[in-house]
Amino acid sequence: MTRTCLFHISGNQYFPFPAAHHTRRIWNELSKGFDEYHVIARGFGNRYVHSVEGTIHLHLLPAFGKRMWPFFFLSWLLPWFVFRYKPTYLLAQCPVLGGLAAAFCSRVFRIPLFVELHGAHYFAPARPGWKGEVEHVLYRWLSRITFWAATRIRSLSDDMSECVLQVCGAATYKKVIVIPNRVDLEIFRFSKSTYATDGCFRVITVGSFFPRKNLYALIEDLCKTGVDFRLTLVGAGPLKEEYLTLADRLHMRDRIEMVSLDHQSLAALLPQQDVYVHYALSEGVPRAILEAMAAGLPVVATRVGFIKGVLCDEENALVIDQPYTDGLVKSLRSLAESEDLRRRLGVAARHTIEERFEWNRVFDQYRSAIKAMSLEER
Repeated sequence: MTRTCLFHISGNQYFPFPAAHHTRRIWNELSKGFDEYHVIARGFGNRYVHSVEGTIHLHLLPAFGKRMWPFFFLSWLLPWFVFRYKPTYLLAQCPVLGGLAAAFCSRVFRIPLFVELHGAHYFAPARPGWKGEVEHVLYRWLSRITFWAATRIRSLSDDMSECVLQVCGAATYKKVIVIPNRVDLEIFRFSKSTYATDGCFRVITVGSFFPRKNLYALIEDLCKTGVDFRLTLVGAGPLKEEYLTLADRLHMRDRIEMVSLDHQSLAALLPQQDVYVHYALSEGVPRAILEAMAAGLPVVATRVGFIKGVLCDEENALVIDQPYTDGLVKSLRSLAESEDLRRRLGVAARHTIEERFEWNRVFDQYRSAIKAMSLEER
């Protein structure tokens, strides 16, 4: 029997085994049916660490800080790992950070390459200003090299696939396969049982504390709704102190809670909330929205990225356009005043997840797409 070995290249940071985290469940799923599964990623220290559990090998490269860009250079160690462990498939989580090195290895060592797209920054700037423009240009043009070498390209939605066609052309588009994000309904098995409120409207959002998440504006704009709200921000990041300072200035520190949670805790918290708000300026197809929908929460989201393939305005969510302040105020007031609207949107949201984004169904498609690759497809 021919040996199968999948290399997964990711710029994310992890602790070595036996540390447990949500991503480990993803690795367990992807590794099914492969003799070996190797993850090439970053650690939290400044040295290389190799740990093994079962068929999963975790290779952690030096971090050199919290930012992800050092992985662009560190990933060029990949040819050595390829020579050493002889993978039969390559999976690049980003076309640029790790993807370029994977493209090189794919061509030199003749290994099929599966490339993922997770964000909209390959097609439009993810943040305003010249820095956002420069970042976008680099991602857009460097990713073309990886797409040229790739055997298959994963998009998260039909809209994202259409952007690949418009930006990169038909030759790249023919490599695209749509595999949506997924929700583990074993973890997010609890859905809201009641849509009544106790007079305080509980708002929750999940995401890193970075500018493109637009949380500073969310805090300001919630105050304009006239709704008696409590806001829970789930995440972490460099802007936390700015958010707290803003809350103090607006005299609403007691109405905001900031927490960092694992998935089990998040799954328990979501059904206790009244609405999920995603106020981002740029997105792909965020899993945070899908998980809130799985919890049966009505969702209010900005019309950015590729959420159109997930959210349908006034059917399973309320989708707002610019000016976002006006849309948020209108949507929050409508939801706060109508239990029927909250219930209708929340029940439809849960149904959407069960029908299209269930964990096992998506992973079956994911593994099959990787194993079906051959060099002749390029």
